[in-house]
Amino acid sequence: MTLTEVVAGVLEVDPAEVTDDSGPQTIGTWTSLRHLQLVVTLEEVYGLSFAFEDIRDVRSVADLRAVLRAKGTEAA
Repeated sequence: MTLTEVVAGVLEVDPAEVTDDSGPQTIGTWTSLRHLQLVVTLEEVYGLSFAFEDIRDVRSVADLRAVLRAKGTEAA
């Protein structure tokens, strides 16, 4: 499952709407609750844990991708 598919699934949007620039400002369903659901889902899918700072600092799909890469996961 790709990062785009995970984000689209949790936020209930079409994967075509999800780009690296996507975030709470561009996707209306990206609320604080959905943000946490997204983090939990990514932890489950990729088998890792996010630090509080990672969760707090993520503002876009590109930020999520960078955090995943920093943890050694290639998020396609």
